[in-house]
Amino acid sequence: MRRQQLVPKTARAVFAAVPVLALALIVYVLVVGGERFETRLIVVEPGDSLSEIGKRFGVTAEAIAALNGIEDPSRIYPNQVLLVPTAPDARVPKTLAERAAALTRVPSGVRRRPWRWIVVHHSAGASGAAHSIDEFHTNVRRWRNGLGYHFVIGNGSATPAGLIEGGRRWAGQLRGAPSVSDEENQMNKTGIGICLVGNFENTHPTEAQMRALAVLVRTLQRRYNIPTRRVIGHRDVLPGHTLCPGENFSIERFRQML
Repeated sequence: MRRQQLVPKTARAVFAAVPVLALALIVYVLVVGGERFETRLIVVEPGDSLSEIGKRFGVTAEAIAALNGIEDPSRIYPNQVLLVPTAPDARVPKTLAERAAALTRVPSGVRRRPWRWIVVHHSAGASGAAHSIDEFHTNVRRWRNGLGYHFVIGNGSATPAGLIEGGRRWAGQLRGAPSVSDEENQMNKTGIGICLVGNFENTHPTEAQMRALAVLVRTLQRRYNIPTRRVIGHRDVLPGHTLCPGENFSIERFRQML
């Protein structure tokens, strides 16, 4: 039986008419475990608000906020990546596994990168979220594409503990942040960067973060056929160069969860 085309004709027309890197809207339909989930992946632009985004796509700001774990719908940020329902009655991801599957889907029209590694980081700060790390990487580090990671997992300080956030580097299938070392630059071409908010030299990841990390990594492993031995910590890329993801994060113990 021939599989039904999942991308609507209108979406295909948009992709044909507009260069992929210029797209702020990526539409896809996700099929997981027999369920069909319909979401749009939105990269927030300066001046956007949830209410305006909702009006644009015929859904409520409250629905978008609920889907993305946003506690204050009046506060969203440029370059923030949001899942948006395709319609008021659309089936949306509800479990942690479904959210991980939705966020790791390569958007239609974007060339899939040949990912071979998964690299775990910590933010080295007690609090934060994807948007605050993005601001630091953009304004202080001066990195062209901002947030240096593909995914961020919150610790409850700025987003709900265990909330997985996608970054624009994943939406555009861009390599990880630039580095001063050749080894890290090579790794960043095929390594998926996941950052857990927290300083694990001083504290430990929360249980919610570890659950979310395990679900996200298993999802990526299945999607890209990445063996567990290629799930590593940042410090394993270039030993002696960094302590990341911290003394209190054991990559060996984490691998036992996979």
